[in-house]
Amino acid sequence: MRIISKKLVQFKAGAKIRNTSFRIVAAFLAPALISYLFFVVYPLFKVFRLSFYDWRGVKAGAEVFVGFGNFKSLMLDPIFWRALSNNLLLFVFVLLISIIFALFFSYFIATKIKFSGLYKAAWLFPNILGDIIVVTIWLFIYHPTMGMLNYILSKIGIHVGALPWLGRADTALIAVSIPMIWKYMGLYIILFTAAIQEIPSSFLEAARIDGASRWKEFLHVILPLLKPTIAVAIVFMMYNSFSVIFTYIKFLTEGGPYRSTEVLPTYIFQVGFELHKFGYGSAISVVTFLLVSVFAIFIIRTLMRSLIHGETGF
Repeated sequence: MRIISKKLVQFKAGAKIRNTSFRIVAAFLAPALISYLFFVVYPLFKVFRLSFYDWRGVKAGAEVFVGFGNFKSLMLDPIFWRALSNNLLLFVFVLLISIIFALFFSYFIATKIKFSGLYKAAWLFPNILGDIIVVTIWLFIYHPTMGMLNYILSKIGIHVGALPWLGRADTALIAVSIPMIWKYMGLYIILFTAAIQEIPSSFLEAARIDGASRWKEFLHVILPLLKPTIAVAIVFMMYNSFSVIFTYIKFLTEGGPYRSTEVLPTYIFQVGFELHKFGYGSAISVVTFLLVSVFAIFIIRTLMRSLIHGETGF
C-alpha cells in the first residue's frame, strides 16, 4: 500500500508540474497567437468571403452575393493572365540567376578565400536596405540620360544611347527583376555558405582521394547535400516574386509600359483600390494565395520524400 500511495503522490506531483508548465507556455504563446489570428487568419477569412461578393467598398453591408461570378470573370480576364505570366517569368528568371550566382559565390566564400568576410558583408549590405531605398538607387542607375548603366555601357564600347530600360516593353521586366536580385542575393549566399560549411570534411576528402575535380566535387557531393537549403531558398523566391515584387513594380514602372510588367499584386491593388472592385480583387488574391501555397507545399513534400528515400534530386 505504501508503494501504491507513493506512486500516486508522484503521479499527482508530475501532473501538477505539467499543468503549471502548460499554463506558462500558453501565457507566452497567447499574445503571438492572438496577433496571428487577428492580423492573418481573420483578414484571410474576410478575403475568402468577399471573393464571392460584388462590393464597391463604399458602404458596409451593401455586398451583393455573386457566387463564383468573380472567378468566372477572372478566367476570361486577359490582364489577369498577362499578370500571372509576368509573375511566373519573374520567378523563373530570379530563381535561375539567384541560385546560380549564389551557389558560385558561396562555394568560393566557404573555401575561406582571402577577404571572404568582406565579400559576405558586401553582398549582405543591400539586404539591410529598405525596398524603397533600393528602388530609388536603381531609378538613378536606369535613368536614360544621367544613369550609371548607360554611362558604363558607353565607356566599354556598347553604345545604347539614352536607352530607357524601364520604358521599353522588351527590357522593363528584366530591368525590374535586377534590383530584387541585387537586394536578396546576399541572403541566399549566406544560407548556402553556412550549409556548405556544415558538410563534413570527410565527404570532401573522400571525393578528392577518388580523384574528383572541384567541379565533380561540387556537382556530386556538395550540391546534393544543399538540397534542403535550396528548397528553402526557392520558397523565399516564390514569396518575393508574388509579394515583395509589388514595391519594385509600383515605384519603378507602375505595371507599364503596356502592362509588360503588370503582376498579380499590382493588378490586385489596381482592381481593389483604384477601380473599387473589392470582390473581384479578393478573388484574384485568393487565386494568388492558393497558387503560392500549392507550390510551397509541393516543394516541401518533394523535399521530404526525397530525404526519406535518400534520393539526390528534386
